[in-house]
Amino acid sequence: MSRALLKKRLAEGPQVSPFLVLGDPTPELSLELAKTAVAAGAGMIEIGFPYGDPVADGPAIQKADMRALEAGTSTSKAIGILARIHEACPKTPLNLLVYGNLVHARGFARFCHDVVHAGASSLLVPDICLEESKPLTKACRRARLGHVQLVGPLTSPERLKRIDGAATSFIYLVAHQGVTGVRGGDFDDVEALVHRTAWQLKNPLCVGFGLSKPEQIRRVFKAGAGLAVVGSYLAGVIEQNARGDHLLKAFDEALRPLVDWH
Repeated sequence: MSRALLKKRLAEGPQVSPFLVLGDPTPELSLELAKTAVAAGAGMIEIGFPYGDPVADGPAIQKADMRALEAGTSTSKAIGILARIHEACPKTPLNLLVYGNLVHARGFARFCHDVVHAGASSLLVPDICLEESKPLTKACRRARLGHVQLVGPLTSPERLKRIDGAATSFIYLVAHQGVTGVRGGDFDDVEALVHRTAWQLKNPLCVGFGLSKPEQIRRVFKAGAGLAVVGSYLAGVIEQNARGDHLLKAFDEALRPLVDWH
């Protein structure tokens, strides 16, 4: 059901997806942030499970992970929050980004079963590469969970074709070589990367790592992306307002211009 929802939503046109770490800054507030995102017009939500060594992430999301872990968010508790988000937002695809050790610890089959029943549409495990991904792909297929594959600026055309063939939902393109984080400067190279990647794919293309402005989102959609993820920028908004009474308002005000990218 959730994977079908993802496919349907992607077919509706370009979608903006905020990235949220479950449990950040607290389990209750992470639920309210997800509800705020949907109310603001987000077509999907990318969701991270907190992890102590998030090797693909820069400082903003590392801090989000630490806040969630300090709030007591284990894998089991994260799955519980995920289920509550799905219950509150049943028509919104929830795309997971979870590091390999968390999936291994639970077991591929059990993890995929549990998150599907909690409402997940897809799963990206950034530190399990293509050559090691067959057991995870098999578990995702059995659970009817979309398996997202990761590519980057240095991915060769031959490897891109192989990754595209292995994916069962969409391809996640890292816009910049390196870790997550807000980036400024010339965006021409990113736009060109998105364009040359998108035309080679059969699966829809998602772009992330560094997006923070409506103009950037416009340009990646124009270049052929179907999904744009904004993470570090919003994690910074959460950090700045985590102890105040205006978190949800600040988050809403930061997200709405990105969703209204036209």
